[in-house]
Amino acid sequence: MTESVYTVGPEATACAVAKLFARRDVGSALVVDQDSGETLGIVTESDIMRQVASGADTGAVRVETFLSRSLVSVSSSEEIHTAAALMRERSLQRLPVVDDGETVGMLTTSDLTDYLPRLRNTIRRTSQTARRR
Repeated sequence: MTESVYTVGPEATACAVAKLFARRDVGSALVVDQDSGETLGIVTESDIMRQVASGADTGAVRVETFLSRSLVSVSSSEEIHTAAALMRERSLQRLPVVDDGETVGMLTTSDLTDYLPRLRNTIRRTSQTARRR
């Protein structure tokens, strides 16, 4: 899980968000209403690319017009395989991790890829232990 989660306001432009992504080497940001603190959704690299491809004026178009509002999240106590299954079922590249209404991190497909070798080693050790019995 990546603990650094960036946020932008709904009035941020596609261009400003693209610059944030490039500067911070991230691929998403939560869109948060600055007054209420409410998370409105998420904007991703793919959302920005669609704006560019459509010929939108990225310096003028605001993220509130194209953000993904159906935000799916998990808690930090969720089993990793459950989170991975949810990401697969929903075709998600990123999954916010939320505890008590506060976003504490972002689980990404890269995080899952990094986890696989550890999982494989655990399975191998468990299998070897079971064979010895």
